[in-house]
Order: sequence, then structure tokens, then C-alpha cells
Amino acid sequence: MKALVLYVLFVVLGAGVAAGISYYIENSVSEAAGLITFLALFFANFAVSWILVILAMDGSLRNATGRAEQLAIEASGRRAH
Repeated sequence: MKALVLYVLFVVLGAGVAAGISYYIENSVSEAAGLITFLALFFANFAVSWILVILAMDGSLRNATGRAEQLAIEASGRRAH
């Protein structure tokens, strides 16, 4: 549950940053450039937020997919049978 709350928090903060940057670019350059910037930052925000959640929860990205735990569970299941 903590990871989900952190993810939503990071996504909302990232969307705010994306909106602010794109608003500045829209006023400085053009509306099209602002829209393209917003869309790029908005979609990149989801991946960056997920990585930040992993870093906040585990402290590193060594086991980001949980593969080590999955292998340990499978090995213990084979030993039990």
C-alpha cells in the first residue's frame, strides 16, 4: 500500500512539474512546443515515478523486478515436494 501511495504522490508531483515547464515553453516558444513538451514529460513521468518508488522503498535498483524473491519461492516450492 505504501508503494501505491508513493507512486500516486510522485505522479501528481511530476504532472505539476510537467505542466509548469510546458506552460513556460508555451509562453516562450509556441503552443505546439508547449504541448509536445507536456506530453513527453507527462508520459516519461510514469516511468520515472516508478523508478523513484523502487528507490524509496528498497534503496537501490538491484532487484527492481523481484526476480531474486521469485527464484527463492520457486526453489523452496520444489524442495517441499
